[in-house]
This record gives sequence, structure tokens and C-alpha cells, in this order.
Amino acid sequence: MNPVEYVFRIDVFRPETLPMARLAEYLAALAKMIGHPEHTHFVGVEHGSAKLRTAVDAVDAPKVATRLNGVRVGDAPKEALAAKQQLEELLANDNAVGTLTEGDGIRVVVSFMGRNRPKPLTFPPFREDAAIDGQLVSIGGRDNTAHATLQDGSLFHVGLTVRREMARDLARLLYGPMLRLHGNGRFERQSDGVWKMSDFRVERYEVLDERPIQSVLETVRAVQGNRLMDPDVYRDVTAFSQREGDQR
Repeated sequence: MNPVEYVFRIDVFRPETLPMARLAEYLAALAKMIGHPEHTHFVGVEHGSAKLRTAVDAVDAPKVATRLNGVRVGDAPKEALAAKQQLEELLANDNAVGTLTEGDGIRVVVSFMGRNRPKPLTFPPFREDAAIDGQLVSIGGRDNTAHATLQDGSLFHVGLTVRREMARDLARLLYGPMLRLHGNGRFERQSDGVWKMSDFRVERYEVLDERPIQSVLETVRAVQGNRLMDPDVYRDVTAFSQREGDQR
């Protein structure tokens, strides 16, 4: 059986105008997207719009076809989707659009928007009062302020600015209990739509109560006159819930 060929077209380049270094970047991303490197081969660059022709050995052709269909619909392995995104970035930076077809046919296997991608919404950075939680894992600095890092699971809050006198108090809590830092942060919207806190000025802190909920309830119930265990204490709440259920 003959190999199956794929042609990646870049509309703004011709073979004589496509820089070698850029060609290498396109080929590297294209190889990652197609996968199966042991059976995928670069054939050459052809005339017209720059056409990067590759050939996939027949033994892996069905697997590659399935992979590329997954790329087209967004249901492919993570590295294949990342490679498609890399190709999109290259095309956008070159003010180009691209297509991947099977052979010289007109059926597009994967299309690339490149320069035609919707422009991301841009927002100016802003400052806002906020609070962040975590365990103190780093604190120090040589200037007039100290800089701290909080860890909350796999998330690290860095760039936290603390006054030196507060830093001395916080230092004793290093690798200790969970803290809540209150202050003012600067937030920026990234190109992927995710908001990022670029710095945070700490104004005060508190040590969080990490006792189990059962222990907290026992403490509250021990308060004289709390009435939490009165038989009719939840009567109004129960009646309200029943009325809501009847209305639905």
C-alpha cells in the first residue's frame, strides 16, 4: 500500500520566501500534531502558497487519520491539540492562514484561522481589595519591604509585599497554620481570558481556625443559652422549605 500524503498550506509564503528557521518551527509543530514520528516523513516544500508535504506510511495511516479528525473536533491527545495551537500562533504571527489537506484534494482535514482568529478582549489592569489563603512557605527581602509566598495546595501566591514589622510576626508562622492575608492586589487579564494577580500588598493577616467542624459545633453548643438543641429552633426554617417545595 502507498503512503498517505498530507499537505499543509501557508497562504502568505512561497518556497523562496519562507525562512529556513520558520520552516523548522512549522515542521516541528506539524510533526507533533500528526504524531507517529517513526512513520511520518517530510517530502518537501512545493510551489504556489508554501506547501509542506508529508507522507505517512500505510501502517500508521488509519491511526493518523483518527488523530487528525480528533484535532479537528477538539478531541485529540493533549500534545496534538497543543501542537495545533502552536501552528495557530505561528500563522497569526506571520499574518497567515493555513489548511491541512489529504494529498492535493480540496477536502480540508484541519483548518487554521491564523490571522483571522477573533481578537481577545483587552482590559486595563486594576487594583482591588482582596484576601488570599494559604500556608506561608517563604518570606524575606533586602529592601524596605519583605516578600512572601503562600501555598494553597498546588497553587502558589507569589509577589506578596509585606511591611518589615509584619514580616517579623509572620516569620514565626513559616510552614505553620493556614493564614488569610488581607490587602490590595493588582489584577491583569491574560490573552487566554484568565485573570492573574501580578502583585499583592498585605495590610493585615489572620490565622485560620483549622479545627474539625465537629469540634467547632461542640464549642458553640457549650455556650450557655445558645438554644441550638431546642426542639422547635428549626421550625420556621422547615416550614419555609416546605412552602418552597410546594410552590415548585
